[in-house]
Amino acid sequence: MSWQRRGAERSVQEKAGPWDLVSRADLETEEVIRGVLSQHRPDDCVRGEELGTDQGTTGVSWLVDPIDGTTSYLYGRADWAVSVAAFGPDGRVAAGVVVEPAYGRTSSATRGCGTLVDDRPASLSSTTTLDQALVEINFGRRDQHPRAGAMVDVLLGEVRDLRRGGSAASSLAHAASGRADAVWSPGLQPWDGAAGVLLVLEAGGIVGDLDGPSGGRWPESGDVLAAPEALWEPLRDLLAGVYHRDS
Repeated sequence: MSWQRRGAERSVQEKAGPWDLVSRADLETEEVIRGVLSQHRPDDCVRGEELGTDQGTTGVSWLVDPIDGTTSYLYGRADWAVSVAAFGPDGRVAAGVVVEPAYGRTSSATRGCGTLVDDRPASLSSTTTLDQALVEINFGRRDQHPRAGAMVDVLLGEVRDLRRGGSAASSLAHAASGRADAVWSPGLQPWDGAAGVLLVLEAGGIVGDLDGPSGGRWPESGDVLAAPEALWEPLRDLLAGVYHRDS
């Protein structure tokens, strides 16, 4: 937050291209998170978006996205988040936290213990029909962008409305607490959404990709569909017609 307030003082670099930005705030935030994990879990593996992987010996792996939604952050918007998740030795997400600093909101979950938002129990929306559903989306990887128009066309004809924020972690936190009814976020990396996956699961939702629910594991495709049970299959049916058809 202090770096965002400094505005023009931020140092910004392009990584893979003009759509992929990294700032000193990303790097310093990840360093701080790694410092906390090193203090409390020194023998665990830590994998961060910016600083690579520190190997561990416990079978527990932490994934860190210091600023998910860096472009929004750099533009002074509020739709960005800090996401930290732990995978257990069984490959399933065991713990996750998504902090939305601009809103002062923290969402957290531990496997089998439910989801909390600012230490209060969270639950999914009660929406059961697509025509009443607010769905958060993103446009996926660059190679998935050509399908984005068809995806929007298909969904807009069936749902209440769509929203596109800058952070998949934030979108999944929204779904876990009823601030959105469902999320379709294709093309994610595990650090983008692993914490959010657990938030939705522990709030009672289903998470997977267009091949089916992932059972608490990260979907190998990186295409994340998260929704209450009543909405998950109807949304998958709609989206499969866009993403599974021949190019």
